[in-house]
Amino acid sequence: MTTATARFSARPTPSFFNYALRGVCALYLSAVVAGVILYKAAFLEAMFSVPWFGAYSIVVCVFILSRFGFSLFHRSAAAHSKMELEPTVAVVMPAFNEEGAVGNSVRALLAVDYPDEKLQVVVVNDGSTDATLREILMVADGEPRVQVIDFPENRGKRAAMAAGIRATDAEVIAFVDSDSVLERDALRLIVQGFGEKRVGAIAGHAEVLNARESWITRMQAVRYFVAFRVCKAAESIFGAVTCCSGCFSAYRRAAIIPALEAWEHQTFLGHPATYGDDRSLTNYVLRNWKVRYESRALSHTIVPAHFRLFLRQQLRWKRSWTRESLIAARFIWRKHPLAAIWAYLGIVLPLIAPVVACRALLWLPVVGGVGTPVIYMVGIYAMAMIYGLYYGLQHGRYDTLWVFGVLFVFFYLAFLIWQTYYAVLTSRNPSWGTRPSQAAAHARP
Repeated sequence: MTTATARFSARPTPSFFNYALRGVCALYLSAVVAGVILYKAAFLEAMFSVPWFGAYSIVVCVFILSRFGFSLFHRSAAAHSKMELEPTVAVVMPAFNEEGAVGNSVRALLAVDYPDEKLQVVVVNDGSTDATLREILMVADGEPRVQVIDFPENRGKRAAMAAGIRATDAEVIAFVDSDSVLERDALRLIVQGFGEKRVGAIAGHAEVLNARESWITRMQAVRYFVAFRVCKAAESIFGAVTCCSGCFSAYRRAAIIPALEAWEHQTFLGHPATYGDDRSLTNYVLRNWKVRYESRALSHTIVPAHFRLFLRQQLRWKRSWTRESLIAARFIWRKHPLAAIWAYLGIVLPLIAPVVACRALLWLPVVGGVGTPVIYMVGIYAMAMIYGLYYGLQHGRYDTLWVFGVLFVFFYLAFLIWQTYYAVLTSRNPSWGTRPSQAAAHARP
């Protein structure tokens, strides 16, 4: 077992103090949720004095609380299996200028609890200009399970993933980012879900590896947890997870091979699609297959630690969300009705949110003379507490990081919410923003 893997395997036994703190979180969370519901019920008529904004308030509340509620019914497929499913698996890892992380990531893959004869690791060096290839070759030396593909120039992550897929005939193809590390049992756990014949893809669970590095990474640690344990868990109940994260996901080969050419050469408004590979591939599979989430299959990923890099990453994600939401909207109605409603609301609400924020924070106080937007800010506070306290309650061990979950909601209101329209208007821009990809540069007109 590698050092990187070992440090994730030891799980401290929760103490009485830990249980007590989580109990406090549960009580406070229950009080906040009850307060939100009671307020909406008591002032329902007043909220509809302006019908559109009143309707928005109710819909947002139901949308958020319903996903939290349904996520509680999510059950791990691995927890209910006998762990007997062992298909041949190829783990494809694209790497570009990741000399500091790729070695540990590949070592962690080789240390997973899976039969050697059924495991293949395909590492694709996407024209790195640093020592990434050297680090890969050091790990691959004398290791028959590792196949190295070296691109002489940068072609983009999607081309690297496609090359990895074509290099293997494994029944299941998993993707792991070069800055992510799997826990030892992650691969065995994630493949158990393929015992259901209609499942075409499964998203693993991602934790933040560098959670303590900065205040930005602390916020992301909570955000990641809630995004997976709430949003993906709720979608998974209906077999309609809308994005299998690149951190760690697995696909049935039969589900992606028919769409491989179309996915690799996807265009949007006449330009090559150079990012959003995970969400795009999920869309291709989701058309005809079920897509699940496996909460017990854990990966640990490095996230941006600096403000500017984080904003660039979020902008790129919003651009891919714009493109793939338009595509998903054309077929998601064929899925379970509740999953479809969530998907359409997930498209519409972020587009309306900046307008509502402007009205509450600027228009009414400045032009309408209403005063400070107390009610709006109380609502934001309630949502922030729900996200933060949920992390404090549901995380395996009580962790004060939940406070940064509260901070993230206000950070979102201050910065991220305003990115939405800019992302939509610049969705044709192929630039990654977080790395000097030559593939993106060559795609520009």
